[in-house]
Amino acid sequence: MSKEPITLPTVENEIQVRFSDTDAMGHISSGSYAAFAEVGRAAFFKAMPEPREAIPWFVLVHLGLDFVSEGRFGQDFTLSTRVVRMSSKTLTFEQIVRADGEVACKLEVVLVAFDAKTRKSIEVPSHWQIEDAS
Repeated sequence: MSKEPITLPTVENEIQVRFSDTDAMGHISSGSYAAFAEVGRAAFFKAMPEPREAIPWFVLVHLGLDFVSEGRFGQDFTLSTRVVRMSSKTLTFEQIVRADGEVACKLEVVLVAFDAKTRKSIEVPSHWQIEDAS
């Protein structure tokens, strides 16, 4: 039985930055950006328009970070999360962290659909579709 197509959501989050997210030079550390991205992906899956039991588990297989500008403690941070590519088994996310409205870090994250029992990759639901990535 075929399901109605669903368009994967784009999610925006405000990020609470803690002093412990900074490094010795006073800017946001690279590991903190990876942790911020996890918050965005959790919000993405929570925003999915279908029941949790219909959403497969996913595991991270690629994490790429491009640092565009410095982010510092005390700035307002936001995170945008969206899927820009999808294959039969993977979702590729674009995640953008902004500090006071300026791009601080761009992340590319690839997740593979995963069966926790068999420990093998599985198909992404065929009725999922992505927004136009342009």
